[in-house]
Amino acid sequence: MVGSQGQFVFSDRFYPLGFYELALNDSDRVDVILDPRERAVQLDFSGVPLQRHIRVLRSEENKLLWDYKLVSKESQAVQASVMAEKRSLEANDTKRMLELDSVSARAITLQKAHLIGIIEGHPKSYFAKVLRADRGLDAARDEAPNVLLRIFDFGDASLMRSSSYDKAVMTYLRNLHAVSEEQFVSTTDTLLLYAGRDPECKAYMLDHLIDLFSAYGPEMPLRHLIDHYVTSPEGLQHIDPSLQSKVQELLKVSVGTVAPDVDLPGTEGLLSLRGIVEKNRFTALFFYSSTCEHCHQQMPLAKEAYGSFKPKGFDMIGIALDADTTEFQKMILEKGLPWKCFSEFNGWGSKVAKAFQVHATPSFFLLDKQMRIVAKPVDAIELRNFLEVRSN
Repeated sequence: MVGSQGQFVFSDRFYPLGFYELALNDSDRVDVILDPRERAVQLDFSGVPLQRHIRVLRSEENKLLWDYKLVSKESQAVQASVMAEKRSLEANDTKRMLELDSVSARAITLQKAHLIGIIEGHPKSYFAKVLRADRGLDAARDEAPNVLLRIFDFGDASLMRSSSYDKAVMTYLRNLHAVSEEQFVSTTDTLLLYAGRDPECKAYMLDHLIDLFSAYGPEMPLRHLIDHYVTSPEGLQHIDPSLQSKVQELLKVSVGTVAPDVDLPGTEGLLSLRGIVEKNRFTALFFYSSTCEHCHQQMPLAKEAYGSFKPKGFDMIGIALDADTTEFQKMILEKGLPWKCFSEFNGWGSKVAKAFQVHATPSFFLLDKQMRIVAKPVDAIELRNFLEVRSN
């Protein structure tokens, strides 16, 4: 909270080692490191946004953090300027192209040198520890999953309170190169086992994995996590009530359940989802955003599926998590979307998205005419494959 004199006031409790955020109005946020070894952290903010107006007066950890952020920002600005100029050059202006490549390379080299300087010059610093972990993850990319387990400690709560922890989980899942849902099931058990050295890490890992698989799929590991770690008799005794509540909401829109009958905002008023769905053998809900590149990539494949299966009783509904009508209408025209599209123009505040527990775009739900959720395809390819099997 912010005190009467404009100072940030912390609640009277112990803050374990790690990254935290200071925020104004839940939107203007800055990172801060709290280390029990430092008796005080003194920061000065001269304006908003906080990110651009921060000065560290006292705290070696935060000086390292914000010095590195400044170097990184300068490096990114140089590279952005280089890219902008290269786009304006003629293809035959090779001399200037090479000069710009050299400028960009120097900026990257200086940033890396500064990072190494922090790691080697402050070996006992928490921020250096996080940087070492992050470099290790980059080195382990595309290696066997067991390599990552040797270099990253999922049971270290101080790393859990940094962005490197989520990056490590995603790197491990990608390195798996899974060809079946069953592989993800055993992987969740492995990650929870390695996080289990610390109860806080295990609780976070479970919550994080549930968020990941509920947002991106597949369904099998999500069900495994819920059945074995949350709703089992043992899980109900130890799981945080907030996680239990989250899972109960997810279960309401799991495969096999009846979808919520939400109202869709049309040009002539609200339309019942059930009124559209009950007219077709199958109806796909396509949650997207007009500014989401991953969503754009799905549209050609989704259009192919729509054209192939529309004559066989299939329909699709686009639900855009947009904030204004301009992008919404522009996307429909540019991509030539043949299905009906709706938006509340409230971004992630969409009541429809909340009813279906959508936390990422693109997201697909496939309903039958009784409103039962029969599949939650991870992409348009999986949607098409499901329709091909069911249409035979």
